[in-house]
Amino acid sequence: MRGVGTLNGSATPLYIVDGIQFEGSLNTINQEDIESMTILKDAASTALYGARAANGVVLITTKSGTKGKTQVNFSTQYGLVTRGIPEYDYANPGQYYELMWEAYKNSLTGEDRESRASAEIYNRLGYNPFNVANDQIVGVDGKLNPNANLIYKSLNWYDELDQVGTRVNHSVNVATGGENHKVFFSTSYLDEEGYIITSKFDRITTRLNADFDVNKWLSIGGSANVSISESKGPPSRGTSIANPFAFAKNIASIYPVYLNDANGNLILDAAGNPQYDLGEGDFSLNQGSRPYNAGRHAIAEAILNDELNRNNTYGFRYYADFKLAEGLNLKFNYGRDINEGINKSYENPIVGDGQPTARYGETRFRRDVQNFSQVLSFKKSFNDVHNFDITAGHESYDRAFSNNNALATTETASGIFEFDNFSVPVSLNGSSTLKRVEGYFARLNYNFDNKYYLTASARRDGSSSFSRDARWGNFYSLGASWRIDQEKFMENVSFIDRLKLRASYGQVGNDNLGFFISQALYSITSNAGAPGLVFTDPGNNELTWETVGSWDVALEFGLFNNFLEGSIEYYKKNSTDLLYNLPIPLSNGINSAPFNIADMYNSGYELGLTGHLINKNDFKWDLSVQASTFKNEITSLPDPFVTGSKRWEEGRSRYDFYIFHSAGVDPANGDALYYMFEDGENGDRVPVLDADGNHDTTNSWQDAGRAYADETTIPDVLGSISNSFSYKGFSLDLLFTYGIGGKFLDYGYSDMMHSGSYGDSYHPDALNAWKQPGDITSVPRLEVGNTNQVQAQSTRFLTSASFLALKNANFGYAFNNDITEKFGVNSLRVYVSVKIYFYKVLEQV
Repeated sequence: MRGVGTLNGSATPLYIVDGIQFEGSLNTINQEDIESMTILKDAASTALYGARAANGVVLITTKSGTKGKTQVNFSTQYGLVTRGIPEYDYANPGQYYELMWEAYKNSLTGEDRESRASAEIYNRLGYNPFNVANDQIVGVDGKLNPNANLIYKSLNWYDELDQVGTRVNHSVNVATGGENHKVFFSTSYLDEEGYIITSKFDRITTRLNADFDVNKWLSIGGSANVSISESKGPPSRGTSIANPFAFAKNIASIYPVYLNDANGNLILDAAGNPQYDLGEGDFSLNQGSRPYNAGRHAIAEAILNDELNRNNTYGFRYYADFKLAEGLNLKFNYGRDINEGINKSYENPIVGDGQPTARYGETRFRRDVQNFSQVLSFKKSFNDVHNFDITAGHESYDRAFSNNNALATTETASGIFEFDNFSVPVSLNGSSTLKRVEGYFARLNYNFDNKYYLTASARRDGSSSFSRDARWGNFYSLGASWRIDQEKFMENVSFIDRLKLRASYGQVGNDNLGFFISQALYSITSNAGAPGLVFTDPGNNELTWETVGSWDVALEFGLFNNFLEGSIEYYKKNSTDLLYNLPIPLSNGINSAPFNIADMYNSGYELGLTGHLINKNDFKWDLSVQASTFKNEITSLPDPFVTGSKRWEEGRSRYDFYIFHSAGVDPANGDALYYMFEDGENGDRVPVLDADGNHDTTNSWQDAGRAYADETTIPDVLGSISNSFSYKGFSLDLLFTYGIGGKFLDYGYSDMMHSGSYGDSYHPDALNAWKQPGDITSVPRLEVGNTNQVQAQSTRFLTSASFLALKNANFGYAFNNDITEKFGVNSLRVYVSVKIYFYKVLEQV
């Protein structure tokens, strides 16, 4: 939200649900229960939240009851879930054999390399999915044998991995109330299958909100929310071979999901089901060992393993509001959110990490967050022009978290996923953390004649994350706004309906840096079977809050009878005292420690426009456009630091690419070329020049070295476009999101453009690889074992991040009163909704 305000801490915004901080998952809240969602980004609105608002604030207000007639709302949704974004293209079996023949041939030395490659390429790949002899798959010309026909079945792993899931969501709520009370009750049930086999999610929620006016001076109320969910499905552990997404993408197209015999027939088990091909080799089937993760099979593991997550969330909110005098109120707020979860992970004894005895792991956790605030507020108007709103209060935050996890092996009976069924314990671990924050705050809002507005706030927070001498931080904000449209000189400006100028400055803190980061810590370990301690964290008693100072200025307007409404805003966030690890003497036992020593800023423009373009003859069309820019720069850092494909240093963005520079392909021999850099006098990287004064190149990326690529992951513009059409009872809503500019390193693509890894899939672009002197191409020579030919962190694999996506499309019809009265309901609407229907990566202009 307006950039990341920290280098090492969390960038998650603060969520406030019904006035109380919320740390649970948003999917535990039934979307039908949400009355409004507001995003706070400017300094004046976030500063009151002090310690927790460094990354912005999201306010969620749930629905309340209504005074008067009882209202019942019921909604039901049925849908399908499919893959929204297609996977990478891949070389078909014939193309793959040709590519690997080329890569293998180029790795050979001596004479008659072509004949050797044709005779031996099968031995390197292990599988022959064609109807020709193993040594006749590819000719000495590097082309697939024209008589080779594909006979293997089940070669498309995505066909076996993907499914069309179903989604069912039912929700009912009741709102009622009387003269002195309001009550809202809701319940919902969601059952959703994912687009990957074995994946599913179901959730049941119940909410009760109630407000009571006990008498003229006391109002009390509260809410209770319960969410119970369960999810199943294969794990998505990055590029791990247990990740079915990565496995299906990276395995070559010649390897089948199921066992095939030498004639290409599926081999069935006694029950008539196809058997998984684990790639371990069977000469009777004309199969060698699969070079890509032999003995592993992500689809089989997804089906035979059992991965279960259960999550229970209980949320409670209570308040008592005392009216002490006219305009003077004292309100007590208490909230508690309890989140309990369990992960049960079973891995089968047939294939995967559970071989040969099976293994079972379990993780249980409990998070208990309590918030208690006492707020005194005073509102008063003088002479109907001086309007005051003063707030002062105290709040406390208490977070306790504990977890236990264990692992055991050697299964006794199949199908029982409990520790009693596994006889050999492997590990047992557990931990508990506790965090407390105490805060005092005050705020003054003043406006003169609803024309000139001033706001000021101050807050003092203490956090248990820091030592006693450094745990308190002071934060504040100042803001002003001017309703220009209320001035007399605007009375004759007919085309302006609303015009407001506002500005603010404020500071907020960030303590979300670690629970015990200021303390020197030891970790418990095993020392030759005996218990032991190891020094792991040096701590730093002087560590204190990271501080984000933000200022912004905005103009809000409504023009031409509010035909056009919008705002334009500029902001700048200066983050100071950011946490950064610096080297310390090795005599400490650890080589680095954290210090508050770095500074950074984020800035940008935000534009929002809404046009009510058509409103006549029962037809309406509203168009909204959002656009924002973003700039990031590190302004203070002791030493440059390389992290992945980025380098953090003063005067640069943390999002700037610091990678190897591709210089194309040498047409004489097909070598990948890289531009060379060296350290300049000021420590920056400068080009190495050849004898003619040109930027010199090399075929070794190690010798070339890294340098800034003048590219960044930050888009030039990021935003959304929404259209809302309605005609009589019909409605159509379309929400597009877009990004213009920016780059990303496409590791998924670079993995498939390898120089020759046996068994790894190829992208069809590899067919453009250099083959003979004089070839002009951007794809280097394929050569098994040559690590210089492909460098994933190079400009070669920088890809446009510009995109256009249709995030949501909703078409519906609301029946008129003549119809609804026959059913005895107030309103009835049917609709069809599609999410992420269209996604297009746009080429950089």
